[in-house]
Amino acid sequence: RFVNLSGGEQMCAALAIRLALLKVLADIDIAFFDEPTTNMDRPRRESLAEAIARIRSFNQLFVISHDDTFEKVTENVIFVERDDS
Repeated sequence: RFVNLSGGEQMCAALAIRLALLKVLADIDIAFFDEPTTNMDRPRRESLAEAIARIRSFNQLFVISHDDTFEKVTENVIFVERDDS
């Protein structure tokens, strides 16, 4: 049951469902992940980053995250910082 899963497990399950629906219903070749590791412990974040890196059904994948876990498995990293000066 979905309600018996931890917050991180719910996030993983919801992400898998969204990706499947996105590909099947919209046939889109691009996907955005906005803070996909929220509520996950370090091992689960690393596992998710590796799983996302193995996705081949989309031409472009974008991960927006404050989590540095994805730096190891990405081709390009863009850092955005606010300049308060």
